[in-house]
Amino acid sequence: MEPPPAPPPALLDELLEEVFFRLPPDGPAHLIRASLVCRPWCHILANCGFRRRYGEFHRAPLLLGFFANLARKPQSRAVFVPTSAFCPAEANRPQWIVIDCRHGHALFAPNDWKHRRAANFDLVVWDPMTGDWRPVPLPESLDLSVGFSAAVLCTAGGCDHRGCQGGPFCVAVAFSRRQVINGASACLYSSLTGTWSELTSVHHADALVKNTPSVLVGDALYFSCTTRHIFKYQLNSLCLSLLELPLASQDNGRLITMEDGGLGYAGIDGTDLILFSGETGAGGETVGWAQRRVIDINWLLPDGALSDPAFAGGRLLNPRVNGFAEGTQVIFIGTSVSVYMVELESGRVTKVLDHDAEVVPYMSFCIPVFSAMKAASSSRRKLSWYFKCMPNSRR
Repeated sequence: MEPPPAPPPALLDELLEEVFFRLPPDGPAHLIRASLVCRPWCHILANCGFRRRYGEFHRAPLLLGFFANLARKPQSRAVFVPTSAFCPAEANRPQWIVIDCRHGHALFAPNDWKHRRAANFDLVVWDPMTGDWRPVPLPESLDLSVGFSAAVLCTAGGCDHRGCQGGPFCVAVAFSRRQVINGASACLYSSLTGTWSELTSVHHADALVKNTPSVLVGDALYFSCTTRHIFKYQLNSLCLSLLELPLASQDNGRLITMEDGGLGYAGIDGTDLILFSGETGAGGETVGWAQRRVIDINWLLPDGALSDPAFAGGRLLNPRVNGFAEGTQVIFIGTSVSVYMVELESGRVTKVLDHDAEVVPYMSFCIPVFSAMKAASSSRRKLSWYFKCMPNSRR
């Protein structure tokens, strides 16, 4: 009897990585299943270098979903609405509202922050991918009861922001305070030192910080205010300044980033969505605005999207920009009865909410954390148990 044929030669790790790179990036289940095949595959997927190269292969992080602050009695609360196969460890945060999402982190504040002084509550930075929950204590000198916005961002040196889980971060807070009602102040928190910077202030009549997410352009954060202006907070110099917007009112608009990463603004005039890009001077500062595109919202949204269903006469609803995903061409347009996700490049429109809500998109690569799996790789039963219990995998 002839001997059985020799087993085929093992694939090189580099070839296996090329296969793993091409697994769908919007959900962790595919990578988890691959890790359960054998110990060598698990070691490849658990390697930090694979995580980095996986991000380089897919380039920009994906829009995995968004947090929405639902105005429900007795208090508002944040819920996560997926736009992919991803589901965070906890989809609902009943005692919190979301303030910002960036570099794989989400920033929350208590839903009753308006009734508290800063000394009575903390902000919280949460990693939806790992479930890590880190408090950010606010100094007693901060009074956020008039109005504030905050931003979170990764501060790891040399990080490409494709996988910032567990790394250092900073939180910038811009706020209007009772002592200086006309203008704003800002300060910066570092997770490495656990301290806040000194306050920086700028003054302008009736310019109060709005409770809407900021945008990051270069090394500066831009915050909206209640007048035809925005606040610019330079992260390197901690300098706070004021810029003028292209439209008389920003009640229905939102700061955005353009395709080239520059500052932009999406405003609504009637039923027209107007996109502007910031024009920079010799020193890199924004010196003006250029209109780039005008889109008829009646043409963009489905038929009847702007009609009020409570009125037979077809009274028009006032559209507004409810959110924007940084680094993408995806914006969210809402009315008093619904919210639509709009992909500006393709023109694809998806209804994502049956009610109005502020939207804060969450973007990241959906790569599971394999460290515990690698440690347990000697036991397939342990790995199977880990896979079943992992909260952010949909099988």
